[in-house]
Amino acid sequence: MKKYGFTLIETVVSIFILTILFSVGVSLSKLGSNLSHDMENTAYVYEIQNLLSYGKAVCKEKNKYGKITVKCSENEIRFIEGWDNIEKIINLPKEIKIINNDISVLITPNGKISKGTTIKLIDKYGERQDITIGVGVDLIGIKDGKFV
Repeated sequence: MKKYGFTLIETVVSIFILTILFSVGVSLSKLGSNLSHDMENTAYVYEIQNLLSYGKAVCKEKNKYGKITVKCSENEIRFIEGWDNIEKIINLPKEIKIINNDISVLITPNGKISKGTTIKLIDKYGERQDITIGVGVDLIGIKDGKFV
């Protein structure tokens, strides 16, 4: 006598294996989206840090004053060399917002920041990152991982 079909045990084992594979796939996709989100935000934070270091290096090399301006309404950070020559602009995407007031930081001809401040960013997931600009030559600190 021939059997057509599966036994109950075979069906249950197959469903169990498919459930395990599905749960592993879902967890890996969540991990991938979290990693891409973290990498995107970190890239912009380091781009801002590079802009600050670039501004200090240009002012020191050209022996001129410079200025870093942060405009919240336009969601941009710019370095201006001299007082009228724009050197570099970073336009942040809509997902990352600057949450503090407009900031203007003077860079002296020897490449030092005259007044320290903090640039506060928040992304669409509510994760906040603070970029602290200290007085002196190379004092830029990044603090992240806080949720609002």
